[in-house]
Amino acid sequence: MPSLSTLTREELYELVWSKPATAIASDFGISDVAVAKHCKKHEVPRPSRGYWAKKEAGRNPRKQALPPTKAESFLKAAEKPTAKSFHLPSAGSNLHPIAAELMAAIRSGRPDSDQRVRVREATVPEVEISKVLAERTASAFHVILEQTEPLEIFFRKSQSSYSGGHFRRGQDRLYFKIEEILIEKPANGRGRRYVGWQGLREQKVPSGRLEFSLSTESWMYRDAKKWSEDDKASLESILAQLVREIRRHFAEALKRRAKEAIEREKQRVEWERQHKEYLRKEAIRRQKESEERHLKSLDSAKQGREEDLVKAAEWWHRHQAAEEFLAACERRWRDAQDQSITREQEAWLLWAREIIAGLSPFPSGYPDPSKDGAFDSEEVPFGGPYPETRDFPRPPTMPKIPAPVVVQPGYGSSAHPTPPPPYPFWITG
Repeated sequence: MPSLSTLTREELYELVWSKPATAIASDFGISDVAVAKHCKKHEVPRPSRGYWAKKEAGRNPRKQALPPTKAESFLKAAEKPTAKSFHLPSAGSNLHPIAAELMAAIRSGRPDSDQRVRVREATVPEVEISKVLAERTASAFHVILEQTEPLEIFFRKSQSSYSGGHFRRGQDRLYFKIEEILIEKPANGRGRRYVGWQGLREQKVPSGRLEFSLSTESWMYRDAKKWSEDDKASLESILAQLVREIRRHFAEALKRRAKEAIEREKQRVEWERQHKEYLRKEAIRRQKESEERHLKSLDSAKQGREEDLVKAAEWWHRHQAAEEFLAACERRWRDAQDQSITREQEAWLLWAREIIAGLSPFPSGYPDPSKDGAFDSEEVPFGGPYPETRDFPRPPTMPKIPAPVVVQPGYGSSAHPTPPPPYPFWITG
């Protein structure tokens, strides 16, 4: 059975209304709490406590319909057509608390050289307007808030002290700025100019017309979308355009995030598939390595017992030669001394026999057919334990076995290299 997370919202809905959560949890190997969490995550309603008891009693309780998700409801509301214009509230009307705070900040501000008050506070939008337009600007912002908050698009406080607040829904933000357009000061015979950072400039004055900007970045208002009052665009129609743009932005952001979530899920599924394939190949590789190590260990044990046999024979050969040498020494002394030997000669023979006694493999119990002979590889457990070997020291008369010579094909090499001498080559020679 697939994982519960792979089911669609509709499939999960049909499942939780077809059997109790405890049965679903048992089928998927999870707890009923996990089933409830999945339903909450996907906004799927679940049967009430007495639903299944009523079903068992033969009654037909009401099955709650699958409602649209919050995202679906938001998209439906955000894409709904709006009015072509929004009227400003009448003078003296109660404004939204944030709009009222904006109006108070403008009225308490100090105008700059261009007669505009610049407000850059974290709780209100960034504005640059004259005090005369304080109520008009706050009323326009009030209209925007009235149209966006029902869609859960709220104006939030900025986390930076260098920028104003922003519209926010979920993790998406949209920065908002209101500015009064400046115009050249009308000529009156006494033109007034001032020196700015760009040099000598004509004095500009507020025009009484507003310009609105929307940007996804607080410092990128140069590339922001802008709406300006003029003879063809009234403030009421601009407010409608702003509301539509704010709705459209957050709707597109929601769609983009949904696509990104689908893509991330595809990537996760693909990663899991690749990871499972990697684990499968890795298991095959490790099994192959284990089999190779097992065969090498068997070959090593087999070769070790063969070398033990040859080493034991060589040591026995040295022991026999040493005994013959001692016997020859004793006969020589007795022949020269009327079949008697001196005390020093007898002590030397005792010492020599103790030395050569260690040359024979017999005192160590070799050979033991059950431990030193051939063995059946099929009876050795996979991974060991492997047959033991004696590991006798190499006799001085037994030369080391040379490593096989690997001849690489190429210029100057023979296609048929000379085979190594048979083992043990020092005896067969």
